Amino acid sequence: MTILFGGESMKTWALLAAGMSLATVAPLGAASAADLAAMPVKAVAPAPATPDFDVAFGAKFATDYIFRGITQTDGNPTVQGYAEVRAWDWVYAGLFMSNVDFPQSAGLTDPTAEMDFYAGIRHTWGNFTGDVGFIYYYYPGQANNGTYGAGLPANQINYWEIYFKPSYVINDIVTIGANLYYGDSYAGTGASETYLSGTLKVNLPNYTSNKDLGWYLSGELGYQWLGTTTLSTQYLLAGGSNVALPDYATWNAGIAFTYKAATLDFRYYDSNLSSRQCLAIAGLSNACGDRYVASLSFDTSFLQLK
Repeated sequence: MTILFGGESMKTWALLAAGMSLATVAPLGAASAADLAAMPVKAVAPAPATPDFDVAFGAKFATDYIFRGITQTDGNPTVQGYAEVRAWDWVYAGLFMSNVDFPQSAGLTDPTAEMDFYAGIRHTWGNFTGDVGFIYYYYPGQANNGTYGAGLPANQINYWEIYFKPSYVINDIVTIGANLYYGDSYAGTGASETYLSGTLKVNLPNYTSNKDLGWYLSGELGYQWLGTTTLSTQYLLAGGSNVALPDYATWNAGIAFTYKAATLDFRYYDSNLSSRQCLAIAGLSNACGDRYVASLSFDTSFLQLK
């Protein structure tokens, strides 16, 4: 038997092999293309929308309660808490509560607690946050009303303020802010009051591998302008005259350590009030002056718990 390997024979075998290959591959290619065309394309998931509602809440334990340079607990420890409803990333309303100590023995009204009802509008545009609102300071259980003490008759000390609190994040390290408050009757005395302060917060570097740990320095420098009381329209004061309350400067600075929702804070408070001026404003000559306060607080919200 003779096998031919001539030129024509080789061309014939090559053409037959190519034809068989094309016949086999073509149906497979067509089927693959059809399958790919039939496969559904997955849609890109949209970014999660900001929830319409949230509730923030927290608690604080401190060795003293200082408000604008003046102790509210007569130098004693405090337990505080708050709850705040937030809606549409714009509106909020909340309640803050704390124990206070304005002793009746000094002629003060000795309320059972402080309850601050507040509401406002807060929103962030880039690095800037604007916050404007209203707060009402309510002191339930006041006693001794109308009696004399600390040179003035004890009066109901409930009062309100409006406020504006802008802040700006310069970078990951530095945040600056301001506080502007106004009320027409400071602690119920009838004296108008304006408080203006600037704040600074500096985040410190985290030298650990735990991202839940943090620490920062912060401080505030403020000034309180106070008007003249109108208590003589309610009570008979010595000489029948009202009292011009002193203006004063106050400041605080401290260091804080954070872990998740917890913050441990060590802070120094002071003002330029003399003992006599402190007596006129707070009813206690020792309620002002330099103070060192340690506090432990916890702050979170329902959405953060999920």
